[in-house]
Amino acid sequence: MSTLLQPVTFKTVITTLMILTTVLHSTIGQTEEQPQPIQSCGNSPEAMALANLIRNHPRQQRKNLVCNNKLAQIARIKAKLIIDGQNIWHNAGHLTPNQLLRHHGYHLPASYPWFGNQVEALAGGKHQADDVLTDFLDSFSHRTLLLGEDPFFVAQQQLGVAYVHHPDSSYEHYWVVIIADEQDQTRTPPTNTIQKKNKPSAQLKRDQIKEKLYRRKVRSTLWHR
Repeated sequence: MSTLLQPVTFKTVITTLMILTTVLHSTIGQTEEQPQPIQSCGNSPEAMALANLIRNHPRQQRKNLVCNNKLAQIARIKAKLIIDGQNIWHNAGHLTPNQLLRHHGYHLPASYPWFGNQVEALAGGKHQADDVLTDFLDSFSHRTLLLGEDPFFVAQQQLGVAYVHHPDSSYEHYWVVIIADEQDQTRTPPTNTIQKKNKPSAQLKRDQIKEKLYRRKVRSTLWHR
């Protein structure tokens, strides 16, 4: 069988060029490096390690603390705000932690005050997740949040963690833990009055001293390097 050659026309040339251009663009798109999605519970192996330590801690009071991708993303945003401000404080970026969550689309219930923090723990200066958790648990307020040692915090079922290494900054290692929930609850956030009512005065005094020492350590870490 023989096939007759068809005459080459201008229209045929244009059609061929269009097909080749489409194929070329498709190939380039396949070879370009695609952005890696953030892990559901943390933005890095270090963040995931801390998240797992919190979730699986033997004194964890929550029966089901699940990873939340949006909280992990917001935690990473908070870490950047802290680095930009060169100081570890909850209102970095001129937003309280509760405000920050709402600003980035996390539907924090109305029972959470607008200007407040019932969701966030911060740390800096240490690289190992277990060392960071040890420092957190030495602080009464951080331990209560992370382990759910209050009926209000037990209801928080979602977790996001960020770790950022920034060698040209004061603290170098930055950690943000956010634990929250979008389900409304009737309980009000714990206050100092509630803590005094439920705790013996001697234990409360020891917790207050530990809290002051922890905050002083966080403020001073690596500033005198």
